[in-house]
Amino acid sequence: MAATADAGDVDLAALAQLDDRDVKALTEPMDIYADDPATRDEQVAVYNHGTRYVIDLVAETCTCPDMLHRRPDGGCKHCRRIQFLRGEREIPAGVDPDALDETLREHIDDEGSR
Repeated sequence: MAATADAGDVDLAALAQLDDRDVKALTEPMDIYADDPATRDEQVAVYNHGTRYVIDLVAETCTCPDMLHRRPDGGCKHCRRIQFLRGEREIPAGVDPDALDETLREHIDDEGSR
């Protein structure tokens, strides 16, 4: 993940905390649908590389193989994407906005903050 050129804005400690799942959650194309017919009220569907995964927002679970088999601390990349979108996980200062997935970048731009 690239850092911005202005070193005064870069939080190197925060960038160092990003693991592979965080980087994928921030950069991979994912489509999020709260109104997918396969979901209930407390669920959202995440489409990633043509596959639909269902995230339960209350239980903080996902139907992807990573979550089912490894149950990573902090969740899979799909859960983390939702956390970034909802502001539950902060995007570290210094992350290059151009490196973010376009839909995530648009959401952040619409919200007016990171």
